[in-house]
Amino acid sequence: MTSINSDQMSSMVLASLNKSNSEMKIAMERLSTGKRINAAGDDAAGLSISSKLRAQVDSLNAAIKNSSDALAMVSTIEGALVETTSILQRMRTLAVQSSSDTNTGNDRTYLQDEVNQLITEINRISTNTEFNSTKLLDGTFTDKNIQIGTASNQVLRLGVASTDSTKLGAYQLDTIDETIARADSFSAANTAVNALFDADADYTIKGTFGTFTAMVDAGADARDVASSFNLLSGDTGVSATSLSKANLSVSAAATFSFTLQGKSTTSSQITATITSITDLTAIKDAINAVSGSTGITAALSSDKAGINVTQSEGYDILIGDVTTGSTNADLVVAAMDMDNVKDTTDVTVDTTATITTGAAATIAATAHGFSVGDVVTYTAAGTALAGLASGTSYIVGTVADVNSFTLLTTTSGAVTYGNSGSANGVTGAGGNASDKFTRIGRSLDGDSTSGDSIAVVGVVRLSSQNAYTVSPGHADNVFSAGTTEITASHNTISSVSLTTKAGATKAMSVIDGALLMISGIRSDMGSANNRLESTIDNLSNIAVNAQSSLSKIEDANFAEETSALTKAQILQQASTAMLAQANKGKQGMLQLIQGL
Repeated sequence: MTSINSDQMSSMVLASLNKSNSEMKIAMERLSTGKRINAAGDDAAGLSISSKLRAQVDSLNAAIKNSSDALAMVSTIEGALVETTSILQRMRTLAVQSSSDTNTGNDRTYLQDEVNQLITEINRISTNTEFNSTKLLDGTFTDKNIQIGTASNQVLRLGVASTDSTKLGAYQLDTIDETIARADSFSAANTAVNALFDADADYTIKGTFGTFTAMVDAGADARDVASSFNLLSGDTGVSATSLSKANLSVSAAATFSFTLQGKSTTSSQITATITSITDLTAIKDAINAVSGSTGITAALSSDKAGINVTQSEGYDILIGDVTTGSTNADLVVAAMDMDNVKDTTDVTVDTTATITTGAAATIAATAHGFSVGDVVTYTAAGTALAGLASGTSYIVGTVADVNSFTLLTTTSGAVTYGNSGSANGVTGAGGNASDKFTRIGRSLDGDSTSGDSIAVVGVVRLSSQNAYTVSPGHADNVFSAGTTEITASHNTISSVSLTTKAGATKAMSVIDGALLMISGIRSDMGSANNRLESTIDNLSNIAVNAQSSLSKIEDANFAEETSALTKAQILQQASTAMLAQANKGKQGMLQLIQGL
């Protein structure tokens, strides 16, 4: 018996139609989404890779945004610091102006008024500068992490110290004594000064960057000491400046002759005739005439009764062989510190001490620290001690011990005072517990033909924008007597005062320290800015390449998918036509069977 499978052709055509429909569906889906992989079944391995690449691209874009925000924040900080720098520079200009003796007290008051306003503005900038509600300059923005990568450890650490006026300034340490060494000969004076710095007088500096030792050689002057510290400044962050400065005055009019030595190993001869103790122009001019050799310059005080001499490099100032030919005419020398303050010592009279009469009358005082030749000014708290006039200067004639000294007049002879008939030498002679002797300098006697000699030791100032300590390696410690470790003082611009010449001079170094601190912060911000720009460029490059790889994996090929769609459409149309023919054949077979 013969069988006829009338559905075989239709089934074959239908299968072909379904396949073309499926291919057309896939092609249409890829063309509509633009993706080659729309389901795991499309490419399981490719889907896994593309998922990781997609996460990387998204993370990179987020990191780029973080870096861009950080860059804007750094720019905000930089802008505020630029203004702070401008204010500090203005303050320094005012300090320089105030330090001149051409200004009166009222002038300095007006200058201080402007400084006060500038300090207020610095504080306002510090308090109010913010980014996205985050304070940036008030000291709270410290140890912050900026996520600049796609991993947890890929961060940029940022922090800004407070720029408040109570924080800006300098950590400074000065030599404590602007020492004057006095001797009978020129060479002996220099030797006495050099004894301050023994071969073992090294200093250990402990700062932010570690601990280092400054080697100070025997016979060092202030310049040498500063140089020893500066050799390590790159490691310690501590820099040193040196200066030798003294004030000269005279006790009487005369023709003064003396030798002067600074940076040169050869002394220069100074000769000048003074007709009035209130006008020392002639000595000033004579000193400046040899400044090319000595490195020492001279400037008159505002009243012309004093001369400020300066050796700006820190060499010792040696004055030798003073002669005047006059019994009463002496040259008075007072050392000065960096801030133009004279080296003075105050001693209060002990009213329980015995005061005797005579050519060498003795005053008892507690640890006076005076030396022969010191010029002291007596100040009476009430009734003056008998034989002494309040406000008058005297010369220390002899020193018996640490508790007593004798006085001579600056003109001639010994001072006679006191009351030997009193029980304690004070009763009936006047005097009060707060009577005071103030050392204002040291006298070089011009009576003899050889004269006296003296040496002024320079000042060393250590400065840093960071805290530090200094430990001396020898008992002769010129930074802090009897202290094994000295902590640098933090001088801030909040305490800057231009109301006095000394305050204005000190303000310069304090403001310089503040400028260095701001410069340090700006340097850090500049480095961060450059790094962020490089980071953004690098992240963008990585993101582009990752996106390219992702595109190659998951993006559809338009040409291929269009071709596939066209092919599927043609096959669909052909299959549909063939299915119709197959169905028509089936109907013909049925008609044939029915006709039998």
